[in-house]
Order: sequence, then structure tokens, then C-alpha cells
Amino acid sequence: MASDEKVEDALARATQIVETVFKEVHDEFRAWKQDYASWALLAVARPPYAIDRVSIPGNPAPSSSASEKTPPPSSPVDTPRSSAGAAEYIEIWDADTGTTKRVEMRVISVQDVFPAPPAHEYCTPATRNIFQGDDSNDLPFIPFADDPNFDHARYFKEFKTFGWERPVPDPDVEVVVVEAARRLRTEHQMLYKHIDETGVLPLELLDREGSLVVRDFPDWPPGVPASAKHLSPDTQPIPTSPDKLLALTVSTFCSNLNCVVPFCTTHFDPTSMPLKVPSNIKNQRMKEHVRTACGPHCFLLKSADNDDPIHWPDSETEFLRMVLDYSPDARPCELSTICSRPCCEVCYLLAASVQIKSNFGSHIDASRVRSKPCRHEGPCSAATQCACYLNKAHCENGCRCIRKCARRWRGCACSTPKRGGTATICRTERCACFLAHRECDPEICLKCQAKYAYCEANLCKNADIQRARWKKTKVAPGRWGMGLFIAETAVVDDLIIEYVGELIYDPTTDSREPIAEHRGRNYLFELNSTLSIDGTYVGNDARYINHDARNPNCRAKVRMVNGEHRIGIYASACPLLPRLLEIRSMF
Repeated sequence: MASDEKVEDALARATQIVETVFKEVHDEFRAWKQDYASWALLAVARPPYAIDRVSIPGNPAPSSSASEKTPPPSSPVDTPRSSAGAAEYIEIWDADTGTTKRVEMRVISVQDVFPAPPAHEYCTPATRNIFQGDDSNDLPFIPFADDPNFDHARYFKEFKTFGWERPVPDPDVEVVVVEAARRLRTEHQMLYKHIDETGVLPLELLDREGSLVVRDFPDWPPGVPASAKHLSPDTQPIPTSPDKLLALTVSTFCSNLNCVVPFCTTHFDPTSMPLKVPSNIKNQRMKEHVRTACGPHCFLLKSADNDDPIHWPDSETEFLRMVLDYSPDARPCELSTICSRPCCEVCYLLAASVQIKSNFGSHIDASRVRSKPCRHEGPCSAATQCACYLNKAHCENGCRCIRKCARRWRGCACSTPKRGGTATICRTERCACFLAHRECDPEICLKCQAKYAYCEANLCKNADIQRARWKKTKVAPGRWGMGLFIAETAVVDDLIIEYVGELIYDPTTDSREPIAEHRGRNYLFELNSTLSIDGTYVGNDARYINHDARNPNCRAKVRMVNGEHRIGIYASACPLLPRLLEIRSMF
């Protein structure tokens, strides 16, 4: 009860402070805006022109009142046409000096220099699929508003609301709110989330979706730089414990072999935390597994003095414990390098059975842990609700089950002939990966040397998508508008190019269909039962491949590449595709 009263008192005091500061800022801005508005209107007003008082015979000189009210002539200037082209003039008025000058513009007509290309859509270029998911439920604008042939009623049914019906915040209110928040943060050390909890400000500070970042602010109040007017989220404390650092790294870094980058734009689910691994080697038998000393302080040559116990900082002890959670059978020599500590000290702590309770689970955002790949204790079965088992799929490299899991894909055993030679391997049904519509895994397909991406021998012929080994192509006008032409020869089953675009769900597929049908150009590929690839707004040159049901010379294949479905366009139909032949597919 006492704690609740303290919270209520703190909220009441914070509310009073926010109300006082907000009223103060509002009054200051209102007074400033009156002067600013007057100055802005005068700045854009055109000054009156003074007409020279010239006495013309037979006409009286204009009066002073008439000259002040009569504007200057604004009719277009008639100029003779020169042989170089039509001469035109424009008037440029300088608001600072109040003067007007005329600038001659030469207009040159260019006709029939080059023909216009066929109708097509420009898109953002990309080399990898980008996850989009679903488009917004708000219709941002009406496409083809002046085209009576477009089915607007059908298109409107795919959206819930119109984007322009949402209330637009008053820009003046935004200026006042930002300045009030800045003062509350700097003068009263209040966090933005605490300011929002009071409910005083008409706009929320932490739920603006970037609208306050992209706008321009007036030069008010004086002396406040523009950088101080862009609100940033409350600074979160940098994690210091090893468990928090590991959880942050795992959640932001994509370990898929197709990416191996942080903040991946392809895989919408972050990597799940690994499971703890039990130890299989006892500390007493560790010396049996190490044959060579790692240095003068190796545990094989030197042992820590029991009379002088080893004292490590808590942070280093926590780090060692965290490493042992996931690599319990690591050698002291290896741990010495990881922890930057003498090998004998590491061995001493291992012998002392350092046990510190792990709390890493509390630092994981449950909303970010994905169900695929699987992550569970025990075997991959229905009893453990294994996602791979329920989806009837193989466990991939990203799965957290044991390496000896029966559901894991074993790869192929293809190898070169014993008599030598450079025979093509992994491109026939003898290859288990090729037969299963998978590319060879560089971590488990060892005999075919799939991991040697730049090997001159290039033994494995079933890893072209992950290596981006495409054929040279050229976009040019084709039989049906713009087309894609191959610029080098290709044989059957050669990868020509990967089809790249946005990864979208079925609702977005339905909402984009009316526009694609109206344009007569469809860039959609079904990837699997959940996702499709749309190259309308994001893609590569593969989007220019035209459909030909009668005479196709390539075909699209969905391949499993390191646990990810991807689409490759492969040569087919004829034994050889010559150069400069338009690529056509049945899709």
C-alpha cells in the first residue's frame, strides 16, 4: 500500500511539472508565432513598382498616387525568333533585394533522336530477397484515378481504411511538444516514457513512427540547435553481463550461411538462443585429450598454487561460466585464449567446479524467439512439439537440436572419380541434394567440396545460387516489351540468374493483383505455401523474363539453399543457349 502511494505521489508531481512546462512553452510559441507570421507574409509579398514620371507630349504626367497603385506590366515579352531556336524570357524576382531581372532561355526541340522504350516499371535494385510481409491496411492513394477501366471497387476491398482519412497532427503542436519534451529532459531529467505516462502532452513521444525525425522545425526558440529538436529514444543501459551481450548478439546477428550479417533484411525471425550442452569429459580426464602444451603456463606443465587461490573479477568469471554453458568440453588451452588468462588458472577454476547460476533466459525477448528452426529439449518429435517434425521438414544448420539428430539433412557423398579428372558432380539424380531440390550444404557436403566457392576446379555444380554464379545478361526491347537476353552461352541446367524480390504473404498478394492485371505485367512467383516473391517494387534483371508457353528456353526452380527457399532460373529445352538470345520461361 505504501509503495502504491509513493507511485501515485511521484506521478502527481511529474504531472504538475509537465503541465507547467507545457503551458510555458505554449505561451512563448504563441507570442513568437505572431511576429514570425507577419515577417513571413512580408517576405513573400511583391514590393510595388515605381513608374518613372516621363512627360509624353499630349499626355499629363501620372500622379504620385496613381504610380504607387499601378503594377508593372506583366505581359509576356515578344522577342524575335533566331535561327538557333525559339527565344523565350523568364522573370526572376529576388526577394532579398526586391529587384526583377529577365533571363533569356533558348528552347531547342529534339525529335526522333531515339525511340521510346516499351512500357515497364522501375524498381529498387536488389541482389537478395527482402522481407516485406504484408502491406499496410491503409490505402495511401488511389491508383489510376482517371482511368475508367481500372476496377477501383475491387481494389478498395483489399484495404480497411484510406490513408488520407487519418488525422494529421498540427505542425505547431509538434513544435510545442518537442520543445516541452526537450526542456523536461534537460532541465528536469525526466525520461520520455515518464512524460508519456502523465498524459499531459497531446502527442506521445515514443509512438511517432519517425514523423518527428523527417520534418523541419522553425528557428525557435533562439539558440537551440536543430539536432536538439529531433527526439531520440530514451538511452538504454549498455548490457554488461555476458549473458545479456550474448542474447543481444544472437538476436541481431543472422547466422544463416546466405547472410552472416547483422540486421538481416531477408529473414524476418531472429536466431534463437542456443541450448545448454551437457559435458561429456570429466575435468580429471582433460589431460588425456591434450597432447601438446600451449605455452609455459599450460596446465600440462604448471598447476596453480593451491595456497594462493585464484581471484578473477566477477565479470571474467561470469564470462567463463557463459562459455562453458555452450562449450562445456572446451580445453583449458582454448579457454585461455578466449578469456585472455593463463591456462593453469583456467584449469584451476575448472577443477574448483565454478558454478554460477545462469540468468540468461530472462534477458531474451520472448516475442523475438522464432519457432523455426526448432529449439527444444530432447529429440525432434511430436512429444517435444518440434517445428521441423510438425512441418515434415529436415532440421537445418540453424536448428538448436543435437548434431546427431535423426531429422538433420545428411548431405551428399558425391566425389570425383578415383581415376582423376574433372567430371561434373552433384548435377544428376545420383546426388542426394540435387534429387531433393536442394543445393549442397558447404558444412556437411564435404566430399564434393561445396565449401570451396572460388576453387578453380569447381567440383560441385550444385551450389550456384548461394555463390551468385549467374550468367551475363542484358535488358533490351524484346518480343513482348522489355526482355532479358543472355550474353554468354549456357548449357542445360546452368543457372542463368536468381529471381529476387519482396517476400510477401497471401493477403498482400491479393491486394497487389488488381494493379498487376491492369498493367498487364505480373512479377509474382510462388515460393512456398506461406510466402511469394514479388519483383514489382524490388527486384533484379530476372523480372524482365517474359512468359512463353510454346517455346520456353528456361525454367524456374525452387531450391532449398542453406535452409532458405530461393528461386533460380535455369537453362532448359535446348542443349545450348547461344548469346543474345531472349530468355523466355513457362513459369
